[in-house]
Amino acid sequence: MRRWLALLVICATSSAAAADRSDWHHPGLLRGRDLTPFGLFRLDMLPAHTVDARQDSWAVEVLTAYQNTFVMSDNVRDYLEARDVGRQPLSQADAAAILNMPGDAYYVDGEIGLIDVIFHKRLSTWWTTYLSIPYIGYGRGVLDSTIEEFHDASGFSQQGRDLVARNQFQMVYNVRGARYSQLAQSEGGFSDPVLGIRYSLPEPRYGWDVVFEVAAKIAVDSKRVLLSTGRDDYGTQLTLQRTWGRHAAYIAGSAVYYAGGPETPADEHQIIPTALFGYGFGITPNTTAILQAYASRSTVRDAEDLEELTDNKYQLSVGLQQRVGHVQWSLAVTENISNFSNTPDIGAQLGLAYLPIGPR
Repeated sequence: MRRWLALLVICATSSAAAADRSDWHHPGLLRGRDLTPFGLFRLDMLPAHTVDARQDSWAVEVLTAYQNTFVMSDNVRDYLEARDVGRQPLSQADAAAILNMPGDAYYVDGEIGLIDVIFHKRLSTWWTTYLSIPYIGYGRGVLDSTIEEFHDASGFSQQGRDLVARNQFQMVYNVRGARYSQLAQSEGGFSDPVLGIRYSLPEPRYGWDVVFEVAAKIAVDSKRVLLSTGRDDYGTQLTLQRTWGRHAAYIAGSAVYYAGGPETPADEHQIIPTALFGYGFGITPNTTAILQAYASRSTVRDAEDLEELTDNKYQLSVGLQQRVGHVQWSLAVTENISNFSNTPDIGAQLGLAYLPIGPR
């Protein structure tokens, strides 16, 4: 028995030493965009990767995300409870009643899908430029029944889901004078492209890799319903990454100049700060599990009696990332963790990148 125990200890020690000598691949934070309906069309700085690549290299990245949103203000919930017609979708009369409520009111029920195609080009050892082309699609609640069953099984409130019909795309709001109503599914289409440039410090600072970037969302046309604000936004972001063996820690902060959108008065613009924190754990040298927290300010400010809509947004993501040859993929699930009436209930994201030239 002692011989077997000694052999197991030797094998475990040898495996740990081999793992410590391996080059653990940490691709950085999950590159998911905020899909909150109020703020979907603003510039949202994607978390920067901090992996060095060779000069003159390029990469193509496809990021897909899908989320389910069901949110409403308290006065709309009171109205739906008093309506007492069972699980019926909103009618034109219901939409008119919401739009004419005293004070601010909102109702959003639907699903949003996003595809971001991103082209990266490494200009030099430290400079990289990128172009992102997003496509937004809208769905009618295929996740509704699953979410309701989960809420029932977990003892959570349905947050008003049981007051209306499932599998709908309906949006009605009157927030600070911005009014909108749509009771049928939108077709979707291409949103505004994002052009950015990224600078990576050649050497770590105090053990941290540092990446700085600036980006602009360019309105290629006038305002388009559920696709574009028709205005340009600008942002900057700083990302820090520290790795030790199979572990990695990330901190990212960004500030975006938001020129305004359909949920804000026409002359309003603001600076929106966002913070990201993440921890990565190497399961294998090329496979990483990551836990990531997101906090950002809402684009809606000073709305009457709509504290949850104007409060900060907090979301938590957990996922896997893996590098296989020239291909890197990621898969993650995102859940709101506070202020449930201003963020998507649940979302999933899948990322796929082709990098023909590997890291240095």
